[in-house]
Amino acid sequence: MFNPFKRFPADPTKRFYKGFLRLSDKRVFKIYSQKTGDPDVPGISGFDSVVRLNSTYLELVDRYYNWRGVLTLGAGIIFCIMFIGTFLSLIVPMLWEGGYPLKTWILLIVVWCLISLPLSWAAYRLMVSEIFFSTYYPIRFNRKNGMVYVYQSGGTVLSVPWQDLRFVLRSTKGRLAKEWTILGCLTGDDGDTVTECIPLPINLESDPDVLTMYWEFIRCYMEEGDEYLPDLADSIAWCPPVEKQKEGWLFGLFYLSKQWFGRLGLLVNALQLPVFFVISFPRWLVMLTCKIPEWPAEVVAACQPAENDPVNKGAEHNPPQVWRPMLGLQGKERYARTFAKERGAMDRVVARLKAKYGGQNHAD
Repeated sequence: MFNPFKRFPADPTKRFYKGFLRLSDKRVFKIYSQKTGDPDVPGISGFDSVVRLNSTYLELVDRYYNWRGVLTLGAGIIFCIMFIGTFLSLIVPMLWEGGYPLKTWILLIVVWCLISLPLSWAAYRLMVSEIFFSTYYPIRFNRKNGMVYVYQSGGTVLSVPWQDLRFVLRSTKGRLAKEWTILGCLTGDDGDTVTECIPLPINLESDPDVLTMYWEFIRCYMEEGDEYLPDLADSIAWCPPVEKQKEGWLFGLFYLSKQWFGRLGLLVNALQLPVFFVISFPRWLVMLTCKIPEWPAEVVAACQPAENDPVNKGAEHNPPQVWRPMLGLQGKERYARTFAKERGAMDRVVARLKAKYGGQNHAD
């Protein structure tokens, strides 16, 4: 039986890119090679999406984590305008004044049935798609057994062999310009029809080649030798504190306000700070009402790291006053020290990629 009040979670793997059916889609800009690295990549980066990196697995936040709370806020505003503004505000005066003429009744019923109630219902569905589900839907890459685990709503897990996925760079229509994102696609027997889709966390409106830095970060983790791991870990400035805990309000505000382009980016974000401040409250509400995702026992067993793993990066290793690197408010000395460590790690990875793949015709 159809339930108009049934809630559907904002789970990226279940709600994102439903119209993306084939790898041959004209919006697919590039199909990445998992076996061959890019010797021309300018650097590698986790783009602030890494929850945990160790010698066994790499865990990332989900595609919607960056803007968690936006659906709740936006849909809540629309619901209030459409339902309260055009429905209840007309009912109350009617009851107070004792009724409306027949023509007015007919007009109101038409407006309610064709505009107010459908829009209110649609806004309601979006408004409740984030609360009371999961704080985030983690994606876990296991380099030991070559598996990719995707946590989904209801606690189910999509488990896919890394080599069975085709990772593509795809364009979508963004708020102001074309957006680029990377998708992990599982295909049918024809090798073209997409049967499952895993959106990776980062999407950008800038040069699509910038996302190659993110792709190489993940590809190097899964495909290259153990000598890459310490540098991949050192390239991470900080991790979102969402593993086995809920994000706090202040960190949520910082995360919304974070920027990657130094103090120039801070000036741009400063103009948007009032918007981020408003969004931070529904984001906090979402975090408070949602459950922390728990991996099934079989995934935990498969991803168990070594007891004395020399490579282990998580939120507990975040620098003091983590808001400084998030917002680009570090002093010159601290920034130089932090940048030297991250840039040095990236340069060593890039040098290895050039040495290994520089003489090859690498595939896009």
